[in-house]
Formats: sequence, C-alpha cells, structure tokens
Amino acid sequence: MQLAIFWIATAYVAGALFLASALGGTEPKGQAKAIHALFWTLIVVVVGSLLGEWAGIRQLLPSLWFWFGDQGWEYLELGRAWQILLAGALLFWFGLLVRAVAPAFRDPERREIAGLFLFAAIAIPLFYLPAMFFDGATHYSVVDAWRFWIIHLWVEGFFEFFVTVMVAIIFFQFGFVTRINATRIIYLDAILYFAGGFIGTGHHWYWTGQTSFNMALSALFSALEVAPLTLITLDAWDFVRLTRSRSDLGGGKIEVPHKWTFYFLMAVGVWNFVGAGIFGFLINLPIVSYFETGTLLTINHAHASMMGVFGMLGIGLVVFAIRETVSDTLWNTLEKYVRVGFWGLNGGLLMMVVMSLFPAGVLQLIDVLENGYWHARSLAYTGSDQARLFERLRMPGDVVFILFGAVPIAIVAVRAYLERGYGQPVPAARIPMEDEK
Repeated sequence: MQLAIFWIATAYVAGALFLASALGGTEPKGQAKAIHALFWTLIVVVVGSLLGEWAGIRQLLPSLWFWFGDQGWEYLELGRAWQILLAGALLFWFGLLVRAVAPAFRDPERREIAGLFLFAAIAIPLFYLPAMFFDGATHYSVVDAWRFWIIHLWVEGFFEFFVTVMVAIIFFQFGFVTRINATRIIYLDAILYFAGGFIGTGHHWYWTGQTSFNMALSALFSALEVAPLTLITLDAWDFVRLTRSRSDLGGGKIEVPHKWTFYFLMAVGVWNFVGAGIFGFLINLPIVSYFETGTLLTINHAHASMMGVFGMLGIGLVVFAIRETVSDTLWNTLEKYVRVGFWGLNGGLLMMVVMSLFPAGVLQLIDVLENGYWHARSLAYTGSDQARLFERLRMPGDVVFILFGAVPIAIVAVRAYLERGYGQPVPAARIPMEDEK
C-alpha cells in the first residue's frame, strides 16, 4: 500500500506542477531543474524507505530502526528520517507551486481559483506533520489517534479535497464548468473537510468509548465526503452531453479537448461515487462497521476508492501533461495505447471488485453473523476452500489491469519522454462556456 501511495502522490506532485504552470500562464525560470531535483528526492524517499523497512523487519538496524527502518505502525511504516525528508520535499513542492501560480493573481478572472488551488495544496504538507507527533515509546492510544489522523484526514480527507480542487480547475480550464460553479464546489468541499472532516475521522474510532451522538456525526460527515466531487463530475458530464446534442442538431461535431483526460476524470467521478461512496457507506455506518471492519468488504472499499479515485486521477494528470507537451503527430501514435490503458485499468479494477473482493466480502460477513467476527478473521475461514477460490478469482482482473492497463500507460509515458523533442506541442482548444459566447 505504501508503494501505491508514493506512486499516486508522485503523479499528483507532477500533475499539480503542470496545472500550476497552466494557471499562471508561464513557467518560471529554473522551474524544470527544481522539478527534476524534487523528482529524485522522492525517488530517494521511496527506495530508501522501502529498503529501510526491509532491513528493519530483518533486524539489521538494531539501534537505528526507528529513524531509518520500520517504525512498526501500520500505514506509517517508514522511518522518521524518511518522513522528515518527505515533508521537506512536499514543502519544496508547495514553493514551486507558488512560483508557478503567482502570475495568476494579477488576473481578476483567475485570482480566486488560484488562491483556492494553493490553499488546497498547502494542506498536503501541513496535515502530514502529525505523523511525527509520536515516537517509538509513545503510548498506543496516543499513536493510534495521530495515526488515524494521517489515514483519514491526510489520505482520505485532504488528498480527496485536493483531488476535487484539481478536477474542478481542469474542468474549468477545459470549459466544462463555469468559474462560479468550480469555486462553489471547492468551497463546499472546504467546508466539509475543515468543519466536518475532523468529526468524520471518528468513524475509525467507533468502539473506543464514543457517545452515540458522536458516532452518528462521524458517520454523517464521513458519508458526505464524496458529495462535492460527484457534483462537479455530474456538472461536467451534463455540459458535454448538452454540447454534443447541440452540435448534432447543427450538423457539426465538437471534439472534447483532452478527451482521454476527460474520460479518466469521469472514471474518477464514477469510482468516487461507487468505491468511496457506496462501498464506503456499506462499511462506515456504526451498526455495520461493528461486523464488517477489517473484512474483505474493507479491502473492496479500499481498492475501489484508492485506485478508482486517486489512481485514475493520477493517470489522468499524466495523460493531460503528455497531451499538452507532445506534437499532434506523436500523440496520434500514442492515443491508441491510452485508449487500451483506460479500458484495461477500469475493466481490470471492475473485475477485481465484481469477481473477487465484493462477493468474498459478503460471504465473509455471512460467516461473521453465523460464527462470530473472530472466526471470519481466523485461518479456519480465510484458509478454507471457498475463501481460497475467491482469492484466485481475483487473478483475471489483476492480469487485465496489469497487461492491458498499466503496461500501455507505461509505454505512453516512456515514449512521450524519449520522443518529446519531435515536433511542437499543440494544446487542444478550450470549449467556450455558454456565457462566454
């Protein structure tokens, strides 16, 4: 999971820098060299922390395990030195964003949305700092509070907020939503996360002595988190659908700019509603969470929301950057790989959910109700023929996801990087909004 988070975070870092330059209208002097330095810093963090965790688990770092090895806390395994380096890299990244976005503050049309973009961006390094509010000798109850602060508010909360902001800005840049609608959605998301996100963290702590009222509030705000991104996705889809119907009536055809970026963002909206919304709602309400937390229904929710929302957005940002920086000639040769990659990633993820994770989670829940939670989590159940069968049924989805999803996208990224000098990039045209015509 940690490797997946690092990969997605790297895509966000790169995509946000590109989007910042688009908002600012220009690239500051020396920005490219700084971005390369940031990239290699993140590589050092990823490789160094993974090797350190391996060495820590193998007890090869007897006195330095906490700093360079494995801290021993689930989801926060990397050593403290790697955490500090990661936080420093994120602060450096925010500085690069400020440099790139600064020119937008001179434009009244872009000033507000540029400010909201930076406001969402600073939450990423700022709300990672609680990961350092404890050490190896801190009491478990204190660590668990800060650990779930990171798991919920950083990963599920402010990354989700940043996702909504970037999707809203991209849709605004494309002309799919008005500036006022984009800013309204961002403000709604900010209210939910900064006012209710802290309360929503309580859905991780239902059974630690909370009152019934607090449990109800935790469930409510946890369920509302998916609403803003779903609303902005529906708004963009309605615009594209209406635009196409009008062009059909006129006998012409309007091409969606950055078509595959748009499709990836639509996938983000769908998976946000299904994976984070429906599947999250199935396990996060107090009365069902008591029976379901830690079962395969949790894994089902995690896969559909993590890859479906954060992963698809990361790839969408990569495709957006590639389309903006390569020539039409090169793009025409790469587009077929993007098409295959889009359907491979979404199809493979859907197969994992439908063929394996969701039905296996339902069967495990039935065992919880019949034999008890302890039995459903024991080898007596997880080692049974039925459980093993559904584990194997995940393989077809994995194969499709890797061979027809990840591989084609990797080919696109490598070829775009190696052949980026051939021809001049031609950015796609922006569709004007109705009130701009």
